[in-house]
Amino acid sequence: MALRIQQRRQPSGGRSQETPQRQVPPRTVLWLCLGAGFITLLDQSVFVLAVPAMAAGLQADAGQVQWILASYSLVFGLALVPAGRLGDLVGRRTLFVAGLSVFGAFSLLGGLATDPTVVIGARLLQGLGAGALNPQVLGLLQDVHAGAGRAKALGYYAAAGGTAAVCGPLIGGVILSVGSQEGSWRLLFLVNVPLVLVLVPLALVFLPRRSRSPAVPGQRRPTIDAVGALLLGAVVLASLVPTIQGPGPETPIWLGSSAVALAVFAGWEVLYHRRGRTPLLVPALVRSPGYVLGTVVALCQFGVGAAMAAVTAFYFLAGTGLPPLAAAAILAPQAAGMLLASSFSWRFLGRYGRGGVVWALVAGLACLPGKDLAVQYLDSGAAAMAVAAVGLLQGLAVGLVVAPNQTLTLAQAPPGATGVAAGFYQLSQRFTAALCSAAAAGMFLTAGADPRRAFHQGVVLCSVLLGVAVLAGSADWLRTAAVAGRQATRRQPSKRRRAGP
Repeated sequence: MALRIQQRRQPSGGRSQETPQRQVPPRTVLWLCLGAGFITLLDQSVFVLAVPAMAAGLQADAGQVQWILASYSLVFGLALVPAGRLGDLVGRRTLFVAGLSVFGAFSLLGGLATDPTVVIGARLLQGLGAGALNPQVLGLLQDVHAGAGRAKALGYYAAAGGTAAVCGPLIGGVILSVGSQEGSWRLLFLVNVPLVLVLVPLALVFLPRRSRSPAVPGQRRPTIDAVGALLLGAVVLASLVPTIQGPGPETPIWLGSSAVALAVFAGWEVLYHRRGRTPLLVPALVRSPGYVLGTVVALCQFGVGAAMAAVTAFYFLAGTGLPPLAAAAILAPQAAGMLLASSFSWRFLGRYGRGGVVWALVAGLACLPGKDLAVQYLDSGAAAMAVAAVGLLQGLAVGLVVAPNQTLTLAQAPPGATGVAAGFYQLSQRFTAALCSAAAAGMFLTAGADPRRAFHQGVVLCSVLLGVAVLAGSADWLRTAAVAGRQATRRQPSKRRRAGP
């Protein structure tokens, strides 16, 4: 299948004449989407190793450092669902180009800023651009590809996102080693600018002009649920603030506010739907157990990736005094393992299905105690080697989870809601990335002279999250097995009737 980009009719000798159509292979769209998605997904994890340099260069306090780490994922997640809906309505290319342009413009501002407040603002608006872009990437891949090709394309995108999360500290370490200790963090912002300047013109040329979710007969044209978006933002913000501020007298107030906002959001969505409009949270998504359980798996897995990368980087930077490049090298085997496993994860999915994803989650969970034991009982050099070796095994397990789980989950999205389904799926990932990266930073910023204790706390957090992911994946595995059994039972009587005397 190929995309057709039609050029306008131009007058020639007083008559309209149509120029030949140009065929653009889906692979071209795939690589363009992967490139844009990768740089925006990378931008969260790439800053993990820059925390000491940013704190010194900007003279930022602990709270400002945590906001710099968390603000990108926070707004990224909040923008995903409304942007997915807008892409379904107005077409994906417009949102793709606008989001990429905003991301690049505020990357430039962040790289030139001298005040921590300005950097936080730049990160917020970078996240807005990235959040507008990424649902369009997933929507385009589903629009352009079908069948096994779609599974492969979504697998490549999921692998790119997971690889960005794992490779971010490694790439950040390389970039940080180029500049001065206090100013090298600026390169992490500025490196995005030339990439955006290349990708925007390519998007204008090669992306389909009016790509959007197909209309479903009998359904009304979707609407934009602005109130729902604001209420969802209140839920996420009220949940994140106590994590950044740490335990205190205001914590119950923030958590209570989050619960109230969640209840109001749910009530508003029901009311909005009863009025015949399209709510932010499409009811069919909530009623799809495969989508809900798969999203829980993604939420937990992505949180583990963000938290584990952060605690590992913070421990070897602050706890052992390693330079950024050396600390990043410890994470390199995990990145390599994930890249290797992701390259054949679509075959793994075709053979083992949801059951294979569950066992890969179990394998990833089993790796966490090994890392903790190495840090607690070995000297820094031996611990670094052990963490790197176990990281290779964990990377293999992660590579067999990320892409297959995304493919299985988004396959459960109802027709006409692929954009919003992808948006909520990524919202779950970005929310836990913001929450867990801020929590990991808080563990080390408050640990004082005991970084090993902070590392242990990070491992406990990741173990709990992966345990929840295993339970959710197992529930979906049992559900799909039960559905397959019922379908087989129904087919058997019909076969007997056809084979009757």
